[in-house]
Amino acid sequence: MGDLSDKRFDLGDLLKDVSHLISPPEIIIRLRQALEAPHSSANSIAAIVTQDPNLSAQVLHLANSAMYGLPNRIDTVSRAISIIGTRALYHLALAVSATNTFSRLPCELVNVAVFWRHSIFTALVARSLAQRCHVLHPERLFVAGLLHDVGSLVLYSRYPEELREALMISRGNEQVLAEQEREILGFDHADVGGELLRIWGLPPVLQEAVGRHHRPGAAHQASLEVSVVHLADALSNRTEHGSFSEYGGYACLVDPGIWTTLKLNEEDTDDIWDEITPQFMEILTVILPRARA
Repeated sequence: MGDLSDKRFDLGDLLKDVSHLISPPEIIIRLRQALEAPHSSANSIAAIVTQDPNLSAQVLHLANSAMYGLPNRIDTVSRAISIIGTRALYHLALAVSATNTFSRLPCELVNVAVFWRHSIFTALVARSLAQRCHVLHPERLFVAGLLHDVGSLVLYSRYPEELREALMISRGNEQVLAEQEREILGFDHADVGGELLRIWGLPPVLQEAVGRHHRPGAAHQASLEVSVVHLADALSNRTEHGSFSEYGGYACLVDPGIWTTLKLNEEDTDDIWDEITPQFMEILTVILPRARA
């Protein structure tokens, strides 16, 4: 891999270098504050979202998508809140805003279309698993699944030469790639992703779900959420459309303790694909209109 002995890599310096590119938009900060306010109301949340017409349109499209399968069309943000709830709407707005922000990162080494297909597929699987495991507010696992690899966009935009060979060696196998990153840098894309969620002010549970998704055994306070994202990532990588690798699906291994933590068997996931398939292409188009499968 060339001589990297004179290189010094620091995660804090990396985040400082890209802070102007990945700062959360003002509307997300205001939504989080409104959600946490003691007298927060559906109207106050709706008032914030409707100030951004593009965000409103994307959130409404998601609320009307196959992901929810509602019988009647939702035409207003306030109506969406009354049907799916304030936290669900916040997480949908967060998902849209985050993908818009991180899509602006310049990254020549990563196939962006493949990257976001994998991210959205993983998000849908994570939400489905969260529902099966009766996790509170499953949309937050949708967000964690969607953002679980955003650290890759930062790493490969900042250290393209140092990591070029790691990408070639791994051929898109995320487990191998994370090991290569840790060997070269001392941290991996999951570590970076967890820190990015901290910068965005997301709960520590979601920070850990992203930051430990390749090392679920290292989870401290969020073993359930980490397990959901780890399993969703692995299952997605086994599929043609959902794989992180440009070379298609591969036999991505699942940490053996995951099934026990989630109280699931591998057979319990067989019907997820029937649920995900009609949602996937629609969500891909809504969240990231520039990406196409």
